[in-house]
Amino acid sequence: MGRPVCNKKGFKNGKRSGSYKLNAFRRQYFYTPIRSLRIHSKNLQSIGGDVDFLCEHTVEFMESGETCNIIAVKIAEQSIYFERLLKYHRGQGNIRLPEFLNVDFSSIIEYICEGGTEINHDNVYRIFVASDFLLLPELKQQCTNLLKEIATIDSSTAIDMWLNYKSSYWPELGSMAYQSILENFEKIWHTSHFKKLSANHIRQILHEDALNCKHEKNVFQAVIQWIIEDLETRIEYSLELLLCIRLGMLSSIELDDIKKHDLIQIIPEYLDLLNQWPNCLATTNNRIINAYGQRFITPRLPHQIVMVFGGWRDSDGLMAAVQVYNPTAKTWTLWTENSQLFLMPTNQQCDLLRNPLTFTITNSQANQLQNAVDTFIRINSFQSLLPPDEIACEGNRSGFPVDNNAIMSTTRANLIGEFPKRVYAGCVLIGTRVYVIGGFDGDRALKSTLCYDFEIESGWYEASCMYENRYYVSVTYANGYIYAIGGHNGEYGGRLDSAERYIVDENLWQTISSMNHIRSDGSAGELHGKIYVIGGFDGRYYHDSVEYYEPLTDQWTLINRMNSPRGGVSLIQHGDYLYAIGGNNGNDRLKSIERYDPKEEKWKIIGEMSRGRSNSSTTVIDNEIYILGGWSGEPASGMLDQVECFNVISCECRIAQSLIYPLSASCACTLKGYNLVKKYIHPLSIVSSHCIGNTNKSVNSM
Repeated sequence: MGRPVCNKKGFKNGKRSGSYKLNAFRRQYFYTPIRSLRIHSKNLQSIGGDVDFLCEHTVEFMESGETCNIIAVKIAEQSIYFERLLKYHRGQGNIRLPEFLNVDFSSIIEYICEGGTEINHDNVYRIFVASDFLLLPELKQQCTNLLKEIATIDSSTAIDMWLNYKSSYWPELGSMAYQSILENFEKIWHTSHFKKLSANHIRQILHEDALNCKHEKNVFQAVIQWIIEDLETRIEYSLELLLCIRLGMLSSIELDDIKKHDLIQIIPEYLDLLNQWPNCLATTNNRIINAYGQRFITPRLPHQIVMVFGGWRDSDGLMAAVQVYNPTAKTWTLWTENSQLFLMPTNQQCDLLRNPLTFTITNSQANQLQNAVDTFIRINSFQSLLPPDEIACEGNRSGFPVDNNAIMSTTRANLIGEFPKRVYAGCVLIGTRVYVIGGFDGDRALKSTLCYDFEIESGWYEASCMYENRYYVSVTYANGYIYAIGGHNGEYGGRLDSAERYIVDENLWQTISSMNHIRSDGSAGELHGKIYVIGGFDGRYYHDSVEYYEPLTDQWTLINRMNSPRGGVSLIQHGDYLYAIGGNNGNDRLKSIERYDPKEEKWKIIGEMSRGRSNSSTTVIDNEIYILGGWSGEPASGMLDQVECFNVISCECRIAQSLIYPLSASCACTLKGYNLVKKYIHPLSIVSSHCIGNTNKSVNSM
């Protein structure tokens, strides 16, 4: 059959909707494939015995009267709407459709007959509406994906979609846009569109636990700028909006700055609250504390979490566990092989929860705050959250209490804790799946590929195996391939220069060219499509050499050396640079961090950690590189539980909350997306002592 002939007069591009003008947004294209177009006898029987009318039909648009000839059988197979319509229409006259389908009906026809159509930011909403009306779910989903991308980039689009569609025929659009607002709050709160929202809308956003706010002070600034936009009208809403601020998440310096703000001086009830903070938590006759006290000291939920897999623990050897870090609450959660979930408070918090109440105000604001929080917890019966007994983590000498309410044994999220014992492996996160490559299980080097899908939650499973056993392996991902490079195969003299890559879509490993040098305990990263490998050990020498792999030519090329030899080094990409962190030069563990600029083709030392370390794992959240555990020679040799965060802008390190136990030779990744990460963190009701107030902390503290 020939391609349908359309009356082109009815298919000129319509005017761009004002709500979706994205002048700074690059033009996006989707070409949506569809399944092979075949008509089966059962389809024809469902429509009727006489199928002659299916060959060609005329569509007429109600208002304009414009017409279009279609091949009805093809449309009926793809569109449930047309299948049912044709079943009862029986070829009697033209098929009449609403006028709103006119402009982009040619795109619908092209999608059905040609296997795809162009969707861009000009026509995406109209095609979404048309695909929803005509019951084309695959096309509708492609439109939804593009609308989500647009809402992420353009704040005006996100806000317009939320306001216009949260109560419409397409509430999923409103919900998607609202999630985008929460996720991108740091970019949206200072825009003009945010300032135009109503008080109820502002309160709804700022009240959310899922608000993605790196610094709580930004919530205060968002409230102030919204009020100042129309001070005379909006001042009456000031108190209810200011109560959305989580005071317990603010430092003492930030609290003092808020107290001194001119606008706060004319809101006496809120100023009194600030002046009495945190002692007011211990009172029972404060209406604000009674209503908002728990929320004030409850951290917001993160949109990114750090996941650390396996590793070597000094006292217990190889660990079959996953540690998860919540950067908002600054707490670690341990998922073990027996599917128990542990919350890791600090020693101070453990003591606080064990001991009888002693409320003593001292000159230390930190002590005041902790005592007040303790009182608040007990007054409001939150002590019942604690189990009657304390269960120590297997092998944990110090022990810590377990919240039985947090042991979610009925959820499939527990399957993450069934991670097998593994060290010196590499991992990459691709979409919602993490792949753990190679490693050592205590008996032998491994060639396996472990996989876990955070969305499906079906447990750990093995994908295709590598050609070579590899631990001390360098692993990275680029353009649909996972690269496993060098390492040790577990045999005498078994350090490797070979490399292979995993084709993700085909579940297949293939060998690639070998490196110029033997490297075990090196590290790999991707930058601009090239695969870089640095450092390592060849059995005699630690390397300062660096080489990259060009996938198009299957060739390795040596480039400028690092400033120091580094074995057990961590290489990670951020922006347009590669960062080499720590390592062993053959004599000492290194503190230094150096950066590679591909434009200058040079390595430059740009910062250092608080202590030298090797065999740490690294991952990125925002502009910080998390450096997790490792082995150090300072002040004495041993494994580290210390976590440092290197800021790529200031080139300075700060100390973050320590791991649950000292750990080396682990691997780590950052899981993103609120709906994914919320399943793997403890559902905190009360913030731990180490993050309440963040009082009197130095710039190098957590």
